[in-house]
Amino acid sequence: MWKVNGGQYIEGNSMTTIKNDNTLIVLSYLTVTGQQYNSAEITCAVKDANIQNDLQPRTSSPSKTNSPPTIRLVEFGQSIMCIIEDFYPKSLRIKWKKDDREVRGRDWKTTENDSGSYRAVSVLEANLASSSPGTKYTCEVTHRGKKYSDNLSSRVQSSLKINPPPAKELFINQRAVLECVLTGVSRKEVEGATVSWTAGGRSPATGDVRVGGVTQAGSAFTKTSTLTLEESVWFSGTEVICSTSRTSERISVKRGGQRPSIVIYKPDKPVSDSDSVSLVCEVSSSDLANAYIMWQVNNGQYTEGNSTATIIKKDNKLIVLSYLTVTGKQYNSEKFACAVKDANMKSNNTPAIHTTSLSKVNCPICPVSDCR
Repeated sequence: MWKVNGGQYIEGNSMTTIKNDNTLIVLSYLTVTGQQYNSAEITCAVKDANIQNDLQPRTSSPSKTNSPPTIRLVEFGQSIMCIIEDFYPKSLRIKWKKDDREVRGRDWKTTENDSGSYRAVSVLEANLASSSPGTKYTCEVTHRGKKYSDNLSSRVQSSLKINPPPAKELFINQRAVLECVLTGVSRKEVEGATVSWTAGGRSPATGDVRVGGVTQAGSAFTKTSTLTLEESVWFSGTEVICSTSRTSERISVKRGGQRPSIVIYKPDKPVSDSDSVSLVCEVSSSDLANAYIMWQVNNGQYTEGNSTATIIKKDNKLIVLSYLTVTGKQYNSEKFACAVKDANMKSNNTPAIHTTSLSKVNCPICPVSDCR
């Protein structure tokens, strides 16, 4: 007999007895709606001659068991991405809040993992640069009647920060251009500070370093020093250090393991030509191999996404996301390619490219080596 969501016992549509050698196999076949399959708990209950308690039949549920979502918030350029993972059944509801006020985000198509659980993404265009320090952003998810949430607060920039090289220089010029940004509230101190670099323990050539003037944004003053390295030096894992007399920051790529995999997220609903559409390319690696992403439209020139975010999960898995906005007309008629360079490339000048037509539902997760 069967149960759906713990209700009354019901019979299956058919039952067949099969003898296989000395093994008796009994099959019961139950037809349910797609909505029930995606949201209900379905149980098969069995009584047999060896049962010890007639009131307690043996039961089993499908391999897809109820699983609550895990939620992570990630700053994504000036936006915030809510990543909802490992939940089952598929149905859920997503709500965004800025402090205590509800605001509207953009939900992306829910995808199924190899394990049978689901994964969803929602993006809030928060304009973090103009947010007051301490502004609280919350992603609230309702799943099977229960609420789950995660939040983050906008923060003040650090006093010294190294920005990793932009993908454009790596793809177009095969160079890694790193920026070291010094921020302070005193123009005199920022202007008088000396910013220095080392790469692999050595000072770079004078021509590879460029120092800009002091700029002001609100009450903060910044000065930027730029270091240019050959792409092969950067991808070799060389440690780069930016220092002032008071503090220092360091950065390097992490190498090792297999090439990353790619998935492209598309909107959940049909798009009209007059709409604008934001596409997300996700590149993931279980071995922390740094990855850089650019896009191509109809095999044209490389173009940067609107913003990029890097996530390091608890299991040391690296995820890099690139976010590209196109017109609805482009989305419905053109092909898009997500091109990837990473620290485990065999040839530093040859990115891996994954191409898909976004007007069709065809967004598999595949090894980069299969997507060239």
